[in-house]
This record gives sequence, structure tokens and C-alpha cells, in this order.
Amino acid sequence: MMKDARYQQIGKEWSVTYLPERPNGFAVFLLSDNGVMTRASDSDWEAHPEKERFVNGLLQRGYTVVVPPLHANHWGSVNDYQMVLHMYHSVLKKEILNKQVHVLAEGTGALLALRWFEKNVEQVRSSYFINPCFNMLAYFRQEQENRWFFKRFVKEIANVYHEDESNVTDNLIRMISPPTTINHVPPLSIHCDINEKRFPLHVHSRPFYKS
Repeated sequence: MMKDARYQQIGKEWSVTYLPERPNGFAVFLLSDNGVMTRASDSDWEAHPEKERFVNGLLQRGYTVVVPPLHANHWGSVNDYQMVLHMYHSVLKKEILNKQVHVLAEGTGALLALRWFEKNVEQVRSSYFINPCFNMLAYFRQEQENRWFFKRFVKEIANVYHEDESNVTDNLIRMISPPTTINHVPPLSIHCDINEKRFPLHVHSRPFYKS
């Protein structure tokens, strides 16, 4: 467990704020991929060795690190973005921090970052993406090739977006997808493993750079 970690339950989900010994006045928001969870007294950001090293590195540099409360399979939903925004305001009330925060998004966390760019980009100082999902429609069509995975994906989308499974079609995916063409984008960097299969580089990251 981190030395100074503050856990908070919002609705049914848990968030955690990691506080550095010597704050530099800036926060980093970690927008997790599907399946990366925070519980009442621990988080996958601590349990996973590489993630823990990353968080400790930020803390040593003085950053306040925030993991918002997200559903297990959030798929960038509007409700989950609202929880991110709630956490943003909550942390700024409790800590002395710059109002512009750094954002790191992994996998489907990129969808939440896009919503942040669209709605409240003035709050974001910079962004860093790891194997991001930028194109939900492409992923939807990719999953159609595997019946079992596609059925699970449809169920997850229907659940988090409060739709009937029969309504999960190309049109719905287009409607719920955050825009990738945004007038103002904060400084960003994208890291994508060339062997990434779930959200391949040529489908998600390269087209985003061109948009």
C-alpha cells in the first residue's frame, strides 16, 4: 500500500488520491483501461508492478496522483466522465493544486480523455496515451469477427450506456463515441506497442494524429 493514499467511494465505485511528500502543485489524473479497478483499500495501480513503479515515480517528482472512480467496463461513458469531473472538483477543493491537470489515459481511458477535451479542455495541461482506444466503431467491427467476444462487448456497452442489447448497432456506436476532431487539443503524446492487438496502432493512433 502507498504511504499516503486517500480512498473515497462515489456511488458504488472507489477512487484513490496518492499524495506526495513534497507536492509540486500539479496533479496527474490516471484514466484507467477497462478492468483496472480500485477497491476500498487498494488499487490495481498498486498491485501491478509496472503501474506501481510509474505511480511512485510521479510521487517522487511531487505530483499528486488521482485515480477516478470508474465502472469496470466503462467504455468512456458519459456517466463515467461525470465521475471524473466530480473527482477533479473534489480534489481541487481539498488540495492546493494548479487548475490545469495532466492526464494519462490507457486503453479505453482514452475515450474519457476525448470527452474531457470536448467538454472542459481548459482543465487539461497535457495528455499522454498508452495503447489508446480512439475508434469505438472500428473496435465494434473488429469484435464482430469473434462471436463470443462480440457478445460480451455488446453486453458491456448495453449495460454502461443503459441500452437494450438489440440496439447496439453501428448507429448507436457512432452516437455514443466521443469526437476525435476537436478544435483545441492540449499537448499530447501517444505510446502504442507495435504488437498491440486490441487497439492496433494503424486503426486507432495514426488516424487520430491525422484528424
